[in-house]
Amino acid sequence: MPVFARTKLMIHDDCIAPPGPNYITLDYSGPNPQNIYKKIRELLMSIWKVGVDEIREKEVSWDRTTAAEKFKVKFEVVKDMDTFTFILITVDFEGEAKHSRQFGKEGTAKITMESVLRTEYPQDTLYQRSLLYEMFRTFYHKLIYEDTRKKYLRQCKEETLRMQEELKSFLNLLPKSV
Repeated sequence: MPVFARTKLMIHDDCIAPPGPNYITLDYSGPNPQNIYKKIRELLMSIWKVGVDEIREKEVSWDRTTAAEKFKVKFEVVKDMDTFTFILITVDFEGEAKHSRQFGKEGTAKITMESVLRTEYPQDTLYQRSLLYEMFRTFYHKLIYEDTRKKYLRQCKEETLRMQEELKSFLNLLPKSV
């Protein structure tokens, strides 16, 4: 859980960069793109091991009034790793679906995933802003906690890439073997 402090030292790492961008984008065109919504929720719970109440849906818009059903949902999950560190997973899902005789509905969807590892040290009290505390925190971070953060970063990258592969498999976007 993020540290709720007026002032804090934050260490931020993108889980899948470098090299390349710090997000993953999947484009889908085919039958029933609206079903991806349920699959994203399912994967967030199974891969990241979070409960349904820990998945926040932000910027939800689902318009069924036009001929093409348009939808846009931003999922956000905060996965606590320990007292100071958490993983923030953001999945943007948007697209549209039109009626189809063959599939029921057919359309397009775009999924963008991003995951970051954040460590936050509060600095609200006089002691937390003192030179003595900063020396201790630096010593602790460099000698003890750095390896833990590296382990969390590896785990974050692996789970993000696993979610990408699971979505590709669900959408039949995997490359054809020759």
